Amino acid sequence: MAAPDPTPPGRRPVFAFLELTPAGRRYVSDGRFFAERPHLEAVARHALTRVVEGPVSFLDSHGGFLTRVTVDTTTREPRTVRLEVGECPAPLGLTNRELQVATCMAGGMTTPEIAAALGCTRRTAATHVEHVLDKSGVRSRAAVATLVTALEAHTLPVPVGDLVLPPALAEILVSAPRHPAPSPPRPHPITVGLIYPTGPAASGADHRHMRQGALLALEECDRRGGVAGRRVRFRVAEAEPDALPEAMTEMIATGVNAVLLGNQPAAAARAAMEPAAEAGTPVLHSMIAPALTEAVHHNPGSLGHVFQATADETAYLRGFLRTLGQLRRSGAWRPAGHKIALLVRRSTSTEVLAERLFSAVEAAGWELVLAESVDEQETTSWPAVVERLERAAPDAVFLPVVPEPSLRRFLEASVDLRRRTLVHTAWAPGTPGFTERLGPLAEGLVWSTVVGVRESAMAASFARSYQTAYGIPPGLGAAAVHYDLVHVLAAAWASADRPWNYRDIHRHLRTTPHHGVAGTYSFTGRGQRGLAHPDDEATDPHLAHPHLTYRIEQGRHRLLGL
Repeated sequence: MAAPDPTPPGRRPVFAFLELTPAGRRYVSDGRFFAERPHLEAVARHALTRVVEGPVSFLDSHGGFLTRVTVDTTTREPRTVRLEVGECPAPLGLTNRELQVATCMAGGMTTPEIAAALGCTRRTAATHVEHVLDKSGVRSRAAVATLVTALEAHTLPVPVGDLVLPPALAEILVSAPRHPAPSPPRPHPITVGLIYPTGPAASGADHRHMRQGALLALEECDRRGGVAGRRVRFRVAEAEPDALPEAMTEMIATGVNAVLLGNQPAAAARAAMEPAAEAGTPVLHSMIAPALTEAVHHNPGSLGHVFQATADETAYLRGFLRTLGQLRRSGAWRPAGHKIALLVRRSTSTEVLAERLFSAVEAAGWELVLAESVDEQETTSWPAVVERLERAAPDAVFLPVVPEPSLRRFLEASVDLRRRTLVHTAWAPGTPGFTERLGPLAEGLVWSTVVGVRESAMAASFARSYQTAYGIPPGLGAAAVHYDLVHVLAAAWASADRPWNYRDIHRHLRTTPHHGVAGTYSFTGRGQRGLAHPDDEATDPHLAHPHLTYRIEQGRHRLLGL
């Protein structure tokens, strides 16, 4: 579903531009619009005195409706500043006032300073601060600053002279003009597109932690001076499943050099891969639907630009069967029989997948007493599913990757069942705060991840950086994977002469392993996917992600081992 139209009925959407040159030439598309907003022309005139790399964007709430202002300058003589203004929806669902407050928070203002700057009471300012934190889903002002910068959501009018702003934005907004000194040309920056879900597909916190992990890595790259002398930039977009192809098309049209894609339903993700095919722009993701890697495997010419960080969903079943065998052999689990039940996701269930699952169960010596597909989002009646499980009386149940709200409903419905039946699920329990949110419901749950974080110096350093930036721990998977994928791309860019030399970038991704916080990324599995050890056959453990299995005991995730 597309973003809501911010234009009230009866009023045409705003689009206006202004061009200025040092010789005093002035071109405007709508003189009245800029006459009502003299501060925008002042920004354009100020930009003439600055050297700013690339376009700079911010938001303006003058007149009660929100516009995005983009300021760009040419480097050739005569220099020209072009200022474009277009109406836009509010990022993260914030009101105009909340965006101003978020700008002040990002700029380092305290709540009393925000109240004084915006002419409101401290109590009102504190309420706005709470709303910003709640709607953005973060807990710290540092995290708000990261988000505001990522979304280019600094919003006027605010007293910019009192704020800490990103350098390029400060150049055009902060007064005291100066004449630019001659400087050598700078290499064109590298730009990464980040597309993450919104709406029902974004239920749970995975998408937020993925985005924050990616932003943390991008900030680290830029702080080190970029990659091969090129600064690193990014664009962020949010999209519901049916709007994902359009979001990808728009992102590719901006000229990004790679795209990180958040977890979406398989059909929507498959459709979104096409717009990047003609350009060859690398698309990296951490989804696990077998249909995605099968599409890449069977269409290497048109989908060879798509790389999956993880093994596919069948690895979770193989790990489930392996874990049952280990627990039974060790005496940690004594089942009454040899019966299991499989629940699979309706969105990824195919005849090929079902055949693989049934073959794996038979080869492991288990009796399959129930197999059915479930909707991982809203429509499944979990009490009815549990009732059928009760009748089948399995010794163990395999539950696929489902969002935390769906997992909670299953656990609430299966309290009695779990007293005598082992339940194994995947991925969702690794999100930060899972055991605190679910409390006793989580006790005894066995779960695994095919791309998770083990203890290491690299993981500890990442966890400290993430905690500092966002005020919460990173969890055991989502944030680390997308943090790693940025560094995977950075290594590929460093190996090529140009970040848009996609043939060499693809070759590097296919042939060069990268060791990250969550394991090793090699993209050598079927359909350019990652490998899971030990559940991918003949896998070198040094070229794969460890398939980690945990049991939740007393609110802690206890690693059961490989």
